[in-house]
Amino acid sequence: MYGGARQLEAPQQTDMFILGDIGDYKNVDDVVAIASASLISMDLGVLLSRFGGLGGYSLNMYFDTFGLEGILANTSFVIIMFQVARWFYTTFYAVGRPWSPFVFVCVLISVQVIHDLIFYYGPLKTIPAGKNEMIDALKRYAAENGSRALTGHIAFLILVGIIAMFLKESSMLFTFILVNISLYILPFLLNTSGPKPPPPPPPPPKKDPYEQGMMGQRF
Repeated sequence: MYGGARQLEAPQQTDMFILGDIGDYKNVDDVVAIASASLISMDLGVLLSRFGGLGGYSLNMYFDTFGLEGILANTSFVIIMFQVARWFYTTFYAVGRPWSPFVFVCVLISVQVIHDLIFYYGPLKTIPAGKNEMIDALKRYAAENGSRALTGHIAFLILVGIIAMFLKESSMLFTFILVNISLYILPFLLNTSGPKPPPPPPPPPKKDPYEQGMMGQRF
């Protein structure tokens, strides 16, 4: 060959679709990717809620009532869930093993399910109505969606996890631009009046036990 023999170079593997390792709870830099992914996913969640009826009437009312406060609470909650899952993953699985997105997502789902059960049978069941507006809104959300709420939370966390793993392998400039676009769009989505689903029908009125006994069968 001209210029001497050449060695064939193997094509370089692109990092575009690599799911980065976000499992080490001691790595603070990963929190940036997780928080960014949470914010981006919240944009998608609000969009589907406004125009796709996701979460029903109660979730739309939650965004109407609390707006950016609700987004801040949800984003902070997601970061906490991820940090707890990262601690379990690092402590009980990661030592001596390669990074496993599948195992991490399973740990994340387990943490989410345990939290939802504790939160449902704890604050939602024990705090009486009228004491906290956000708790009341979450009670209405749980009552309207039932087990679908748990499924939705799991799907949301999986989405956040995948986006965070992708952002871990992306440049800071790309993440910065994406987050700023999300922040710009979010207020418009929150203040959009889309085709919201109608409110659920009220529960049937409860009869007075004394009156029900008087109207029952007589012998």
